[in-house]
Amino acid sequence: METNLVDILKGYVTSDVISKASTMLNESESGVYKGVSAAIPTLLIGLVYKSNDSSTMQSVMNLINDTSVHSGDVLSNLPSLLAGYENTTALNTGSKLMALLFKNKQSDTSEVIARTSSIKESSAASLLGMAAPLVLSYFAKSGMTLNSLKSLLSSQKENILSAAPSGLNFGVGSTIHNDIRGKIHDVRKAETSSAKWLIPLLLVGAGLFALFFFSKGCNRKEVTPVVPTETVDTVAKKMDAAVNETQNALGNFFRFKLPNGIELNVPEFGIENRLNTWLTDKTKVVDKTTWFNFDRLLFDTGKATFRPESQEQLKNIAEILKAYPAVELKIGGYTDNVGDPTFNLKLSSDRAKSVKDEMIKMGIAKERLESEGYGEQFPVASNDTEEGKAKNRRIAVRVTKK
Repeated sequence: METNLVDILKGYVTSDVISKASTMLNESESGVYKGVSAAIPTLLIGLVYKSNDSSTMQSVMNLINDTSVHSGDVLSNLPSLLAGYENTTALNTGSKLMALLFKNKQSDTSEVIARTSSIKESSAASLLGMAAPLVLSYFAKSGMTLNSLKSLLSSQKENILSAAPSGLNFGVGSTIHNDIRGKIHDVRKAETSSAKWLIPLLLVGAGLFALFFFSKGCNRKEVTPVVPTETVDTVAKKMDAAVNETQNALGNFFRFKLPNGIELNVPEFGIENRLNTWLTDKTKVVDKTTWFNFDRLLFDTGKATFRPESQEQLKNIAEILKAYPAVELKIGGYTDNVGDPTFNLKLSSDRAKSVKDEMIKMGIAKERLESEGYGEQFPVASNDTEEGKAKNRRIAVRVTKK
């Protein structure tokens, strides 16, 4: 039988724990259960996201090895962690874990759990505060080493992703998908800026080569032209680094088969995998808050026309819709706050419609799709920085029928 880490950890939160937590937090038992079911994978997906950060993972191991989480009281007396004044050492250790994973975005994380579970944000924060020592204590009890922990997280990615609530923020100012979008924007900026001076640089090089050839033909002293390459190398390295960072944020590419037998090659944190995982999870129900952001969809600046590299992801989403013929989607378009709000609203609407039209061209019935532009509404990051603006310029989809 396949091990499911999320289910194992939820198993420690017994009906008695749920009942006591319900009374202490003044929430329904159903709300508490949903809150716990969201809090545990939230912490685990944070660990997955940080698993390649050696410094953070070593700090996590230090917390696991902390004597406060080795006590059996943590796993056997979880409600005491909700009181706030009992087992404060374990609570503090759990707080350190959340600080490592979510940095200054813990409030945003609690808000996502609260919204998902229909409980107060303060209750969601308390449940996260209980779940963090639970996770650390379980890893301590299991005798985890750094390598075994990373191996476990890698093997459990699919289960964790499936259970995690949508819209999580990992302390970088946006969801994973919007973070990826920002990095792609940075790569585009690097491409544009490098192109502006590479062309004249090449022309200079061509001119020097012509001078060299002419001098040689006239039996003059041979002069070897020197083209400055330091700047070229620097920009190339920056572009490579930006691309690598984007790829790291997306995760490794892997292949999976859709129900109709079509095989897709996609990144583990891309929209395709998250959408497919959500669709196959029978516990996930249609709502108005769960959106999935495109992460490799690019438009020409100020227009609703696609850049060529967008076709791969558009085709993948079309294939997913073909594999799930009952599914219907709403496509939402968003912009930053630069320029005229009326223009931005129209641009976001046009871009969302472009995605819809492209899906229809790829064989998806128009009755299964709707689109809407929201302009500057619903930003996911601050518009005070270029990075934040890039994250706010996005296209997302929401399942309206499953």
